[in-house]
Amino acid sequence: MHPMKAHLLSYLSDKVTTVSFNKGRFLISPLDKEDYMYFLFSGAVRGFTKIGQKKITTWIVVENSLIGRMRIKDENDEAEEYVEAIEYCKVVRISRELLDRLYLNHFEINYIGRVLGQKLYAATEERAFICRLPTAEEKYKRFLAVYPGLIDRISLKYIAFFLGLSVETLSRTRTKIAASSNYLNVNRVDEKR
Repeated sequence: MHPMKAHLLSYLSDKVTTVSFNKGRFLISPLDKEDYMYFLFSGAVRGFTKIGQKKITTWIVVENSLIGRMRIKDENDEAEEYVEAIEYCKVVRISRELLDRLYLNHFEINYIGRVLGQKLYAATEERAFICRLPTAEEKYKRFLAVYPGLIDRISLKYIAFFLGLSVETLSRTRTKIAASSNYLNVNRVDEKR
């Protein structure tokens, strides 16, 4: 992304921690006292908000992504924010306080943070677009186009929640698309004869 000077790499090696999370473990929850940011080296995580007993998946990311709280902690907010490993994950953890100091004092970190922030913004815009598509079929097709590798990695229940669909609706949609794809493939073969 951007080269870093040797002295900065040496400084960071003493300040950041490499951590692993098993599937199902929380990287971030409302119980956390410290505010950390994470860089995801490997694995997949989802962010979700919990209102009462309902979990609303708001994002899913895989390696080479920056992870942190998306919402500002507010005592009056009823929503609880979580980040959960949905695959085994390896991350680099850094306190937000240290990261803010690094942004102020080191161009390289500021540049990398800006590039990662742009990626986060673009991903947020894409998620908002997907949520506004009118049909389950359009949402699922867009998901496949934008996140082609996730369908083979991520549980369908998380994909359904991400798309704002029930698991049953997603299953019906996948069956419908598969059936129409097979129909189209058969017709194309027949037309060539």
